[in-house]
Amino acid sequence: MIGKEGQEIDLRGLLAALTSLFLLQASMPVLQSQPVQEESSDTTFSPVTALTLSFDKTVGTVGEEVSLPIQLTSTQDVDEPFTIILRFPPSQLKYKKLGVASQPRKAGWKLDPELRKAPAAFDMHFLEIAVQPGPGEFLPLGGLLAFAYFQIVESVLEHTIELAPSIKTTGDSTLEFNTEPATITALPASMFACFFYMH
Repeated sequence: MIGKEGQEIDLRGLLAALTSLFLLQASMPVLQSQPVQEESSDTTFSPVTALTLSFDKTVGTVGEEVSLPIQLTSTQDVDEPFTIILRFPPSQLKYKKLGVASQPRKAGWKLDPELRKAPAAFDMHFLEIAVQPGPGEFLPLGGLLAFAYFQIVESVLEHTIELAPSIKTTGDSTLEFNTEPATITALPASMFACFFYMH
């Protein structure tokens, strides 16, 4: 009886050990599958908004006031502010004023221009246009945003005055920008009639 009881005790211990081992092996795949489930979880990314800044061609004579049309298009609506910067030489152009186009004005967009001047030796001014999008519909279709008015001070070689455009944002912006060249063709008064006759 003692031997049989001892065997029963050993069998019970062996059975308990095998059961524990089986449960441990069964639980291992579950533990390994958890990181895979976390890695495969869907993560949402906010789409990037791409704005394109472009300018219509402008032609004028020395001494004349001309308007440079500023165009803005987008891939989707925009609600965060940004600043358009036009860098130009004051020896060739004199900034006069900014006019907001009718469509963004009706949509409640606000544009606040400020002229910043570099030291005279650099021959460079900066027209900074702070843009605050409004609640109405203007983007994503976009179109004519504003007119920047300049007076042509003098003609230059090739008759082309280049304005270097750029855009800056504040904080963690999700906006991406494309800027196209901005130029004003400045002709002497004697060439103006000839230019339009040929074109």
